[in-house]
Amino acid sequence: MLFLRTVIARARPVVSLCWYGVSVFGISLIGLYGIFGIGLQASLVVIANTTRLTLPALYWLDHQSGADLLDGVTSNARLVDKLFQEICGTIALCAMALRVWRRRRQAARGLASTEVSAVANKNSTARDA
Repeated sequence: MLFLRTVIARARPVVSLCWYGVSVFGISLIGLYGIFGIGLQASLVVIANTTRLTLPALYWLDHQSGADLLDGVTSNARLVDKLFQEICGTIALCAMALRVWRRRRQAARGLASTEVSAVANKNSTARDA
């Protein structure tokens, strides 16, 4: 039973860090897709409201087959999805590394301040005696 408690106690920070990475990955993926969607919508509105862009686009679409368009959209969507996943994975790994670095720095500062206060208490005791 003690072994299981030890394993759980040691695994808890690792599991917490992994969930933090997963949440950062998800949030950044949602953010990137949101920015991409807004940009795509804005570009479509600009194209639709500008006749010198609309007419060539309609002419080009008229000479395309539905299967070719679908294949092009599918391949580009896969590329964008892969790119976004790689970007968000990098962001999540960096966020996890930053959290570990901050915790270690905080622990080192806490340890250093504890040593300084212990030395100060020892010196004050030596002076009093």
